[in-house]
Amino acid sequence: MIDLCLINPPHPYLVSPHAQAPLGLLYVAGAVEREGFDVRIANLAGLQEGGSFVIPEARVYGLTGTHLDVESVTLIARFLKTREPNCRVVLGGPIVMSESELPWRLIDTVFQGEAEGHVAEIMDTPKGVVACRPLASKDLPQPARHLWPGPFGGNVFIERQNFFGAGSTTIMSSRGCPHDCAFCASARLRTLGGNVKGAHAVRLYPPDSVIAEMEECVQRFGVRQFRFSDEFFTANRDHVHAICAGIRKSVVLGYGHDIAWRASAAVKPHDLDTFRHMAEAGCREVAFGVETADPVVLRAITRKGTVDEAYAALAIAKKAGLQTRALMMTGLPFETGATFWHNLEFFAKAEFDALALAIFTPFPGCEIFRNPTKFKCEILPGMSAKTVCLFNRNGSVNSNPRIRIEGMSDEAFTEHIQRTVMAAEATGRLGKG
Repeated sequence: MIDLCLINPPHPYLVSPHAQAPLGLLYVAGAVEREGFDVRIANLAGLQEGGSFVIPEARVYGLTGTHLDVESVTLIARFLKTREPNCRVVLGGPIVMSESELPWRLIDTVFQGEAEGHVAEIMDTPKGVVACRPLASKDLPQPARHLWPGPFGGNVFIERQNFFGAGSTTIMSSRGCPHDCAFCASARLRTLGGNVKGAHAVRLYPPDSVIAEMEECVQRFGVRQFRFSDEFFTANRDHVHAICAGIRKSVVLGYGHDIAWRASAAVKPHDLDTFRHMAEAGCREVAFGVETADPVVLRAITRKGTVDEAYAALAIAKKAGLQTRALMMTGLPFETGATFWHNLEFFAKAEFDALALAIFTPFPGCEIFRNPTKFKCEILPGMSAKTVCLFNRNGSVNSNPRIRIEGMSDEAFTEHIQRTVMAAEATGRLGKG
C-alpha cells in the first residue's frame, strides 16, 4: 500500500478538462516525495458522469478543488470511506472556503493555505484543521511532474494553436497578487493559514529556478509550450525582465525561439518595453483582466485599472507582437442597462484577439460573497449556479444570473446577461473552452 494518493477530481463543467495540470497537487506531491514517502496521483479530471475510475489504495488520500468541485469531492470521499473505513482523507486548496457545503464527516484533516511545508501533518495529523505557514519561494519543492499520470496539458493558446507540437504544461514564477478585488477569493485563501501580512504580497520565485524548471520540461518531458499560472505575471517589472533574459540565454529553450508561452496580467502596469521583452523570449499571448467595460461597475469591484487602461494595455501588447485575450464577466453587482452598451462598445473597439466571458459567480471567500449587502445584491442558492463557464463538453450551459441585484428584476437581469453573451458571440472571437 502506498503512503499517499493525491486525487484530481472530475471537471465536468470544462470543455477541456485536461488543459491544465493542477500545480497545487504537483507541488504537494513534490514536497511529500522529498520527505521519502511513496506518492501517487489519480487524475479524474476527464471522468464522465457514471464513468469508471481507479484510485490506488493508500494510507492517506489527499483531495483538492474549488467551489465548483464540492459535489465531486463529496462523492469521492464517500467512495473512499466506504471502501476503506479506516483510511485518512485530507482536504486542501480553495475548496476549504466552501465550509457550509463540505462533507465534514468524511474529511479527517483540512489544510488552510499552502500545505507544502506541512508534510508531517499531511501524513499523520488526526482530525482537525491545520493553519499552514507558507514556505519561502526558494524553499518550495519542484512540482512532481514525473508523478503526473497525464496529460500535462492541452491547447492553451488562442484558436487552439500549437507552436511546438501538441500539449503544454502549467508553470509559475510567483505566488500572490497585490490587489484584493471584490470578486476574487485568493487573498482570503492566503489569510486562512494566518498569513495576514502576506495577503496582498507577491512572492517571486528565483528566476534561475523558473528557467531550470522550463528546461526540465523540455529535456525530460518534451514539452515546449507553457501556461504561466501566476495570478499577475507582470506585477514586478524587474522580475519579468529577469525571467525573459534567462530564457534568451538558455540553449535548451532555443534562446526563446524554441518555446511558446502565455501569461495573465492586470491592465496596469503596462509598457511596450516589457511586452517586447516577453515576445522576444517566446511569449505568444497575454490575457488581461479587463473584467467589465462599465466604469461604474469596475470601480465598485476593483482598483487594478480603468477601462481606458484596458484599451491601452491591449493595444500596447498588440504593438509588441503579442496576441491578446480579454477576460471579462457579466452578471456583476451594480450592472444596469448602460452596462450592456459599454461592453458592446468595448467588444467593437478594443484590440483583442480572443474574448473569455464568464458569468460572475460569487465564490466563498470573495468580498461579494462575504458581504453581499455592501454590493447591493443577494446570492442565489443552489449547486446549479456553480459554474462560471458558458460552455461545457455538451455545449452551451445556462446563462442565468448567480446573484439578484437592485434595480433589475430577475427576468430583466437574465435577459441583460443573455444579450451580453449574444453580443460576445457576435464578435466571432468568443472562446468556448
